[in-house]
Amino acid sequence: MNNRVVKNLYHLPDLRFVKWCEDTYAINRGVYNTIDEKLYEAGFEDIRERRNAIITFLEKHIIFDELKSKKYFTFGHGNLSAALQQFSEKNFLEQ
Repeated sequence: MNNRVVKNLYHLPDLRFVKWCEDTYAINRGVYNTIDEKLYEAGFEDIRERRNAIITFLEKHIIFDELKSKKYFTFGHGNLSAALQQFSEKNFLEQ
């Protein structure tokens, strides 16, 4: 994990974890909910594993240089679902 991760991050109440993701990765609540739901559907049922997967996914896909001129990071139409599908498949093959 990198230095953006706070102590006991995975144990935060849902609202605080979502807020941390919004503040750290500049994603809105809708993007967070989509990531959370798709990863759950892909088999990440344990909340700690899913939160770890959310952070890993965001670390891989967020381009921090683009955030200087925007309030929120955008994936573009259809790109979030495609990236999540690829991420889920890759991570299950590695387990």
